[in-house]
Amino acid sequence: MSDNDEQDWAQILGFDRLPEHIIDKRVTELMDLSGKKAFVTGAGGDGLGRAIANRLAGLGADVALIGRTLEKVERRAGEIEARWGVKTVALRADMSDWDQVHGAVREAHEALGGLDIMVNNPVMVASGPFERHTKEEIDYTVMGSLTMMMYGAHAALEFLLPQGSGKIINIGSVGGRIQQRGLVVYNSCKAGVIGFTRNLAHEVALRGVNVLGVAPGIMLKDEMRRYVLDPRTDADRHGRDAVAEAITQQVQLGRASLPEEAANMVAFLATDAASYLCGQTIDVAGGQWMG
Repeated sequence: MSDNDEQDWAQILGFDRLPEHIIDKRVTELMDLSGKKAFVTGAGGDGLGRAIANRLAGLGADVALIGRTLEKVERRAGEIEARWGVKTVALRADMSDWDQVHGAVREAHEALGGLDIMVNNPVMVASGPFERHTKEEIDYTVMGSLTMMMYGAHAALEFLLPQGSGKIINIGSVGGRIQQRGLVVYNSCKAGVIGFTRNLAHEVALRGVNVLGVAPGIMLKDEMRRYVLDPRTDADRHGRDAVAEAITQQVQLGRASLPEEAANMVAFLATDAASYLCGQTIDVAGGQWMG
């Protein structure tokens, strides 16, 4: 075999792209995001978006927080910057608006001086029996649970593909793998997120962009805490009963999660510690399953 043949095989098998810089490092060293630029959508509330932004900033990344209400994302950005000492940017965008999404990503790119990690965390959901859904409720859920994810990824690729590097992390749900009454449209969309993640990764991985997903399970947020502990309406009581059934019969750990537990996985996937994961959606759901 000639030297040229050896070189060709090395390139074919990707030997020239092995991340050999990771070999002698601790895993904790690989999880340093200092100097990286991360964008997080849906970051203005009290749940997963805020937890993700905190986790990425805690690893050293500068963070752009994108949300629908500017006052909320400004408050979150200020809290994160004060806590972690990183640069933050707060931007308003309706993620259901193609132009606003792309404009916000461009503005964040200019303000932070780059883009390395795009976390797509939109969610809008209508629940209840499928036959009672209106067209508006179906459109609302499809837009909020799948379409806005695609808009965010598309906007990020405007920068990631030309530079030949970066990660897109899509937030799905374990509901995309199981069946649940009252969540037909939402769970179907989250199955779509898993498929979108896998297919987009297949399309862009060899151009340097890695696409991954995280599928949380039942997360304890303020709204859930309220209707579980103090149900005021029939809808609250229905929600409480559904959560109780899922936790006691489907979740192997027998409890809900904190948003920070799903955010831990997002942070891990954003780092070099996850360098050989691609196109996968990782469940963070306490072993939730449906027989």
